[in-house]
Amino acid sequence: MRTSLSVLCAAFLGSMYFRSYFGVVGPLVSDDLALSPVEFGWLASAFFGSFALLQIPVGIAFDRWGVRWPMASMMVLGAAGSALLASSSGFWSAFAGQVAIGIGCAPVFMGILYYLGRLHSPDKAARLAATVSSVGSMGALISASPLSFFTAEWGWRAACWTASAMMLACALSIAASLRRTPSARSARQTTERGTWRLPKLLYLVPICFTLSLGGTFRNAWAGPYLTGVFGHGTNVGTVLTAVSVFGIATSFALPFALLRWRGRTIVIATYMVGLLSALLLAFTPGFSILSASAGLALLYAMGNVHPVAMTEAQALLPCRMRGIGLGALNTFVFLGVSASSSVFGVLAGLPLSADVTYALVFGATATALASALAVYVACRPKAIEAQWVATGSD
Repeated sequence: MRTSLSVLCAAFLGSMYFRSYFGVVGPLVSDDLALSPVEFGWLASAFFGSFALLQIPVGIAFDRWGVRWPMASMMVLGAAGSALLASSSGFWSAFAGQVAIGIGCAPVFMGILYYLGRLHSPDKAARLAATVSSVGSMGALISASPLSFFTAEWGWRAACWTASAMMLACALSIAASLRRTPSARSARQTTERGTWRLPKLLYLVPICFTLSLGGTFRNAWAGPYLTGVFGHGTNVGTVLTAVSVFGIATSFALPFALLRWRGRTIVIATYMVGLLSALLLAFTPGFSILSASAGLALLYAMGNVHPVAMTEAQALLPCRMRGIGLGALNTFVFLGVSASSSVFGVLAGLPLSADVTYALVFGATATALASALAVYVACRPKAIEAQWVATGSD
């Protein structure tokens, strides 16, 4: 089990690296290949497009063949995509490479949840998934300053070749180390939970839809907010680094928190903190750079409960539909990022002052979080607590 956890951590680290590496590599690729702004935009979105579209098909594959071979084979394709990008001479080959990288990363996080959920009780699976997620989150840091240094010394093509080799090594390790099926005891537990009905799972849709609202600020809207409200001299890079470090630190704390509190308690507490942060920023968006940084950090850290929420979903999913159920919920996470960024763009386009604009943006964020929290508290099936307790002795 220790070997498989190490391999899963490495795979998720690679996936997190590829989620954010284009911020450093992208401009260099664009300059080298003489891409137009439109082509650059398509290239930047190709990874997330293929990643999002494959969540449900990946879940179906897991339900039919398990995690091991679908995950390993798709990661081999992702490694080939990084190699294709490294050797590209024009837009279309680079675009195909980005699409293939997205395909390679698509099964990683859900595969971790699915695999651990089949082997362990919900409590233990949540702790292990949170541990893998926290270690893997270091990939986002590797794709920042270390990647900038690497590309400055050896170029972006060398960086892509290196990433390709690393993903291929992870794929081979997945194929060699993951167990093909869960133990008989675990399989029996997952099949004796009764008949699943769709309405039981709908209460998690608003949670999944709003999980990454903080990530929307970290990846897109924090810069415009900080420069618009506090001036163009604001050191956005320092703030975003601090936000990232806080998110990673809290992700490492989550497995220990799960030893003391149940997943439900942590989800509710996290959403309450996020809601309060959004409300404070909505009422005082320009109070100080320190308060703005703290609010953004707390909102970003909300995404750490993603594995907790998805593990909870597994307690309501029968074995035969676990993959497709997780895939559907994971798709809502990406839809939430897309929808929130679009809504924020509409609000930012209104003829208002920066303070008023971002008061509306954070007000919309608070409204979404409050709605998700209310649905989660009011509609969460009562039977799920008994399921977690009954399997908590794994």
